[in-house]
Amino acid sequence: MSQTAAYRKALSKISPRLSPSALSTVHNEIEQIITNAPDSAFSIPESPLYDPFVINNPDGSSSNPHEYEKVLPANPGAVVRTMGCSRRVFLINPSLTPTEIDGLSYRIRTMASSDGINSIVLGNPLEDAECNGDMSENVTCLPSFLEEDAPGKYMTRVDHSGAYGKRTNFIKSILHERYGDGLGMPYVSSGYDANKVYEEGLHKDMNRLEYELMNPLTSLSKAVRGSYDVSLESSKSKVPLVSLPHGLVTDSGYSLLMGSYVLATHSTSFKILNPMRGLAFDPIGLSYLLPRIGWEFGQASAPHAAACANLIALCGYEANAEDMVATGLATHYIGGPFKLNMLERALSDINSYEYQAIFPNPTKLYGDTEDKPDVNDPFRNVAVANVIQHLSEYDAAGADEYGIHLKEELDDETGLFLKDNDPSLTMQEERIQMYGEVVSELVSWAATFGKALSESTVEGKMERLREIAATKAEFEGREGFEEDVMVAEQAQDLVTKMEQRSPLALCVMNELLQKGDDEDETMNSCMEREKASQMRLFGKQDGDYARWAESGKGVGLVEMNYGNCSLIKDYEDSYSGWAHSSVKEVTDDEIKEIVGA
Repeated sequence: MSQTAAYRKALSKISPRLSPSALSTVHNEIEQIITNAPDSAFSIPESPLYDPFVINNPDGSSSNPHEYEKVLPANPGAVVRTMGCSRRVFLINPSLTPTEIDGLSYRIRTMASSDGINSIVLGNPLEDAECNGDMSENVTCLPSFLEEDAPGKYMTRVDHSGAYGKRTNFIKSILHERYGDGLGMPYVSSGYDANKVYEEGLHKDMNRLEYELMNPLTSLSKAVRGSYDVSLESSKSKVPLVSLPHGLVTDSGYSLLMGSYVLATHSTSFKILNPMRGLAFDPIGLSYLLPRIGWEFGQASAPHAAACANLIALCGYEANAEDMVATGLATHYIGGPFKLNMLERALSDINSYEYQAIFPNPTKLYGDTEDKPDVNDPFRNVAVANVIQHLSEYDAAGADEYGIHLKEELDDETGLFLKDNDPSLTMQEERIQMYGEVVSELVSWAATFGKALSESTVEGKMERLREIAATKAEFEGREGFEEDVMVAEQAQDLVTKMEQRSPLALCVMNELLQKGDDEDETMNSCMEREKASQMRLFGKQDGDYARWAESGKGVGLVEMNYGNCSLIKDYEDSYSGWAHSSVKEVTDDEIKEIVGA
């Protein structure tokens, strides 16, 4: 009897007596034997439905009330759970360790290449939406609307207060800078923790930095996008990955939003913070994607792609949900996050990739070695796409929840209401309003500052913006010039944000964007350039990253410690002691030293 068969036979007899954690350990051992999975894969555990998965208390002790589960390993950054014929990836922590990044990459590649499921759903736990990240009174650890029927079916806590134990204060709630004081939102993902890189000394060893962090980030980006990589000995991706980020995504966290579908909620936003740390693009391909904003869906933002890229990358502009859909950074807008309820239920009932078929497979004769075409290929993944379209209010291509472009069906006056076949039979207040006006401030500002941001150097961009900001004195207080004052104030705000960032990092990112905009560039070539540049910024002796990390300061985010309800805010200090006092001091040779010729 083989070792695998022996494991399975033994497991069939003892599994009812094992605790969930012990059963998970045995399962991992079998998986590694059968699939030769890397050790990093098990840093992202699998959690069966109703599993008493708990997060440790802030002091490190377990919150699990059951005696056999008193000792727990460190909290994982993400967890995978079966959801019918779909798979759900819970992002437990905003930042992943390098091992977890590599493990999640493996998990996603493996699941995406399986024809036994129909999709992968990735996002932060939905309970974060209930209180804007306030975990102080929440007892559910891995919520799922699929558990509504019987949340305590297989397990009851000793104190009867909940089935899964209590988790507290592990996901930050961040103040949304676009909507004023008091509005908090969860921090979905930052990719990795730049402070931990410094604490563990990865920045001092380029080999470790490359193989333990940079390569896993690139691998995760490719895995989420479904890219086939021969070197990884993995099968081609078959099923779509659906990301639902309810909250703030920053820097390399966007690698988790590069899948087939990105469903933006009203609180979804994206921001680049690395220049506040003395760093540039992480190696996930943003220097390729940002200059091509709006291209994929033929959007109105496409002519302003370069300006949008500059606003996001260099000016620290926080793109909200409307901005992200208008530029293709998200594919659909769903409004409320609790539509995940319907999404989970619908995906759990859809057939797996293999059984999404209408026609029988062609007959294959004995000895016929030629591969037959998949006659059902046009029908696979269509059901998943239809579900997502139906749940969405609109998509990046401008279609409604039925996939229909209603432009010709709307009234000529406002463009908001369906045309009436017989207006005499319909009162004005009874007209069916299909849409409110969808406006992207990002695209509007990109069109406004397009000429200023078209300057080739960061210094030139800033000088042009300062010129616009200086016009405020000319227009302020004059009737009819309110918009001119607003434009001047916005220009000054952009300049202020750029002045807060590392001058060298800004110049490096500007160079990466310009090189990435070349028509001969590919995603892979841009990721390789990003990796080389980022490693040099990490390893630069007495460089801006080292200075920032040693200072112990943050990146200027405002943390809502107890969620939206209490308005208790913790303001992070941002660092200002960069090696260069302004972008004027950064030379071309220094930029070439980082980016390369």
